[in-house]
Amino acid sequence: MHMKDKINTYVNDIKKLFNKDITEQVKKYRIPLIGGVVVILLACISIFVTYAFYQVEAVTPIVGGSTGDIADIELRVMVEDRNTDDINSENYGTAIEGEYVLYPYIPQAGYEYNEAKSYCTNGSVINYDPNTFEADITAYGHDVCYMYFDSTANLDITLRVHAENVDVATGEGTGDYTILQTTTMPSIGYELNQEKTFCTSNATVSYLAAENMFSVEATGKAECDVYMDALNVDIALKIFLQSKSGSPTYYEADTIPSNYYYELNNEQSSCTGTSTLSLDNQRVVVAATSRTSCVAYLDVTSGPIVQSMSLMSENNMATLSLEDSNVGTNAAMYYYSADGGDTYVSSTDSTYTFNDTTATTFKAYSVDSAGKESGILTTTTEDTYVYNGVFPYSSNVQGVTIEQSGYYLLEVWGAQGGSYNSEYAQGGMGGYSKGYIYLNAGDTLFVHTGGAGSYGTSLNSLSGGGANGGGNAGYRGGAGGGATDIRIGADTLLNRVIVAGGGGGAAVIDNTYKANGGAGGGTYGIDGEIYNANHLAYIGSGGMQIAGGNGGIDISTEYNGNVGVFGIGGNSANRNNVNSNGAGGGGWYGGGGAGNGDSANYAAGGGGGSGFIYTASSQLPTDYAVSSDYYLTNASTHAGNTAFIAPNGDTETGHSENGYAKITYVGQNLE
Repeated sequence: MHMKDKINTYVNDIKKLFNKDITEQVKKYRIPLIGGVVVILLACISIFVTYAFYQVEAVTPIVGGSTGDIADIELRVMVEDRNTDDINSENYGTAIEGEYVLYPYIPQAGYEYNEAKSYCTNGSVINYDPNTFEADITAYGHDVCYMYFDSTANLDITLRVHAENVDVATGEGTGDYTILQTTTMPSIGYELNQEKTFCTSNATVSYLAAENMFSVEATGKAECDVYMDALNVDIALKIFLQSKSGSPTYYEADTIPSNYYYELNNEQSSCTGTSTLSLDNQRVVVAATSRTSCVAYLDVTSGPIVQSMSLMSENNMATLSLEDSNVGTNAAMYYYSADGGDTYVSSTDSTYTFNDTTATTFKAYSVDSAGKESGILTTTTEDTYVYNGVFPYSSNVQGVTIEQSGYYLLEVWGAQGGSYNSEYAQGGMGGYSKGYIYLNAGDTLFVHTGGAGSYGTSLNSLSGGGANGGGNAGYRGGAGGGATDIRIGADTLLNRVIVAGGGGGAAVIDNTYKANGGAGGGTYGIDGEIYNANHLAYIGSGGMQIAGGNGGIDISTEYNGNVGVFGIGGNSANRNNVNSNGAGGGGWYGGGGAGNGDSANYAAGGGGGSGFIYTASSQLPTDYAVSSDYYLTNASTHAGNTAFIAPNGDTETGHSENGYAKITYVGQNLE
């Protein structure tokens, strides 16, 4: 083959590369069939890309690459084409009837789904939700599906994206550009060339690098040509973490949390070309043989987790002390480094001393009997302490003695109230509270994690309240979820400095009438729901900052719910073999328990318990026992019907199941 022919081949390959987002292709070709159902979520504005770049020396850039297995499902979005030949024409932006073009994502505006025209080649079924712009595809094997969208509005703006070509020998931009077929960028890495970019009609265009999408500001019809210069990047990496053990759900993350142990899911993870992925000390490692794009899926499993490491340095002697987390496996061996991780010494002891050393940076990790390695912790002579305390649910108090004075981040998640089942009548979700606090060496903390409320089956008694304050319920009623809190100095309710409220219990009557429990947390817990709006008095109210939630009242009977009190949710009323309804969740003040009427359609939920953060503006009982030295800063409390960070680092709307707590050392100052 002549040199000219080789160059033409490379250019054509580059064009193919730029017409696809490699990372999305890698993900798409790894979609598993689970129970015959595949859920495909497509970004509605653009495909968001987060980059994690690692420089590799002496590599040869690639212009293609194998992604391994054939995809089980391929989805093609087709939109009605629009006339863009002449911007001054009256027909500019109007639909070309009957002509469709391939689109990179499901559109949110300007198009309407054509269900009659959409189909799958091998009989799979497309279920499209126009409210969420998501498509669920029920598949029975390999298939290609087409979704058609008809234009409902005229196009005013035409955007053309030109991506710089990459030299196949050096991996650097050539100065020549190829126009993309879509408005999504390749995942190898690009930046906007503002000088080359221009628009007609005084319109302007900007590039949002964090979201990998463009924004055009125009007062009328306009055409924009955007030029993107290639960055000299060799590896692009995306990391997706399993939400919890055994879950099919993953979320994208920039870092790997230290309170879970992860293993690489080799079936879903892959790289373009012949590059490979591995996990080393809870870090993703890319062994790159060329320019590559990788996607790593990490599953939650069991392995060693180091909770803390402290350094004592004096007279050229440095002693490292490690503490294992109670959520990990037991360490069989510890490894210590005094040269920044270049070399390690091993010991079966969790404490090790380096003699005659002038080192300033130290690292350590542990290995269990199965050979699994924990993440690496680092300390320096300036920052001598690392602590990542995690406290999953326990019905018993978990004590902590502070070793290092400094600022700590306290985080607590309340427990969910009792539910009839996962889909029908839900217990209220637990809340979330956080805040920074200065703790002194020797301070004693007591951590109470809330237990999820159960669903009542007892005919003649009240029971099932979640640990740490969940109210009890009887037959056909959900018990309240317990609060999660942290106490200082003594293990009493009057020593709590931070609280996440538990959710109220749900209720189902005769498998027909249902009511959800109120969410816990926030300044005020959320009221329970009622099946029949004419009987709102039966619901349990949410806990407050100075009082518990009111119990549900039925003036015609004696079956009233209990009022929530300090730290404890109110019990629901109990009508023996008739119904019980939902109990209140635990909290700073507990939510109220629901009452019962004399009819079967009076299903009512319990109220959620309130959250609490100890600050100068807190409303406190007269005998509150913690001094103002322990005020929290940058603190907030959130109800379980709002979105907040989950214990694993994901985002959740309300906390489900049992409660959780975390204590993290921040340093000597909050900066």
